[in-house]
This record gives sequence, structure tokens and C-alpha cells, in this order.
Amino acid sequence: MGPEEVAFVALGSNLGDRATFLAGAREAMAALPGTRLLAASRVEETAPIGPVAQGPYLNQMVALGTQLSPHALLDALLRIEVAAGRVRAERWGPRTLDLDIVRHGERRLRDERLVVPHPGLASRDFWRRELAELQGILARTMPELIAHPSVAVELPPWAAVTDKRRAHIERVTGLLMRWADELGLDDAERQAWHDVGRWHDALRDAPEEVLRGLVPGAAYQLQMLHGPAAAARLEREGEARASVLAAIRFHTVGDASWDRVGRALYMADYLEPGRPFAKADRAFLARQVPADFDGVFRQVVQARIEWALREGRSLYPEMVSLWNCVR
Repeated sequence: MGPEEVAFVALGSNLGDRATFLAGAREAMAALPGTRLLAASRVEETAPIGPVAQGPYLNQMVALGTQLSPHALLDALLRIEVAAGRVRAERWGPRTLDLDIVRHGERRLRDERLVVPHPGLASRDFWRRELAELQGILARTMPELIAHPSVAVELPPWAAVTDKRRAHIERVTGLLMRWADELGLDDAERQAWHDVGRWHDALRDAPEEVLRGLVPGAAYQLQMLHGPAAAARLEREGEARASVLAAIRFHTVGDASWDRVGRALYMADYLEPGRPFAKADRAFLARQVPADFDGVFRQVVQARIEWALREGRSLYPEMVSLWNCVR
């Protein structure tokens, strides 16, 4: 067995004594080799999914600390289902017990047996709600198990960043990739989120003459120039995705015309876990993004405007327009 990873498993039952089946599954998972039950979400009743007429489900999600690989865990979960009387008679049909691996550490898998993160995260709001609840429990009780989301990134050869700035870029990109997984984004949108994460601060530590040379006549203060400058450099090199360029160009001031790419970057840049202020509040908001994307975005816009006012910073027209768009 390998090192321990945190796996999130969804439980469901709509036949027989539903609560007893969930309880038995929790006990059986806790008894698996190299596995411990870390936390369990609240149990909730949900409507069935799919075309088959059937009764409502009891649903819950648990966090496991496990040394089992994803496929070994899948095999164990299938055995637990069989022991609970699960019969796979028809797709989307009723079942005594249904166990799904929603996430397994930071792994991404796709084969004929298993897809991780589970693609159902994109459409099942109760899963996103339960996952956020578990992440909050673990952040309070076992923070050592919840690694700061971070991914190694490839910066363009013209990037000008310090080691500290690179770490920020990697945390922003990691947070964006976690949200992308939980939202079940398609490959094109996921790539756009990844690219805005790794490019948005690529010129953050460049000299002023370099920045102003890329965007002559820009009316922004120096600390706001790196986004427009990076977008200009990317556009010069052939980047043609309008949403990507707009996200990078305006990530410090906001843009009312943004689609999800720009809004996601704006939130990740503010909510990434390395920033020193309001850590608990920002961590809570970051966990809520997959379940309430627009609601969290509105709160982040408000928080950033309030901060600018407290610090005596200029409120650029783009920022005011964005606030008027979301309030």
C-alpha cells in the first residue's frame, strides 16, 4: 500500500432501511486495510436522478484517510455494495447502497473502470455541498491533511517573477484546477483556467519601463500594469482566446463583461491560501465556489472594493462597472 491520501466517497440508498445501509457502509469502509474514517457529512434526503421512477435517496459523503490506490478502493467499495444486497439490474435504478469515489487526493484518472474526480460533481449540488462541509471539518480538525492547492507551472520565457511570486502563481493555478475538477469542466475551459492562472502574474516583477513599453498610454498605476502588459505580450505571440486575454488584462481591477474564466481568476487571486489576511474567512469562501460560484464571486467583488476604499486606493471605472453588474 502507498502513502495515506484523503478520499471522498459518496453514499446513497433508496431501498429498505436506508439509514442502516449508510451506517453499515461507514463501518465497513472504516475497517478496510490501511483506511480510517476521518469525517462524515450530514445525511440528507434527495430526489432520484435519472429516468427510472423510484423513491427518494438518503445521501451522505465521507472523508477517508486511505493507503489504498483508487482502483483498490473501488474494488473494496463494490464488495461492500454487494454485501448490502446491491443488485445492478438497470442503469439509474433503485439500490440498497451506492458508493462512489468523488475525489482521491489530487489524482486525475480516466479509464474504463474509474473517472476521478467523479464527473457527477458538475451536476449534483448536494455532492458539492457535502464535499464543502467535509473540507471545512478537516480544515478545522486535521489541517495537516488539507494541503494548500498548488501545481507546478511552466512560465513563458519572458516572465519576470521572484520565487515568492512563482509560489503565488502556483497556488492560484492549483486552486483554479481544484475548482475545475469539482465543477467538471470540459477540457477547453479547464485549459483556459489553467492558462490564466499561470500567466496572470507573469510580468508582476518586471521593471516599469518594460511594462509601460508593452502598454504605452495605459492610465493605470504601476501596480496595475502587469495584467495589461502580460495580455499584450500574449496577444503579440498569437494568443487569440478573448476570454483568456480579458481575464489576465483586468484581473486586478475587474471587468463587467467577463465570463467564468475571468471571474474564476479574480476569485482565485484573492482566495488563494498563501495570502496572510482573513485566512479562515477566505478558506471558507474558497470551499464554497463549486457550490455557489456566482454568490462567492459577488462577495469577493464586494470585499475587494471595500479593501480599496479602506486603503484609499483608486476605484477604477472597470471596478465600479463590475460591482454594478453583480450587486
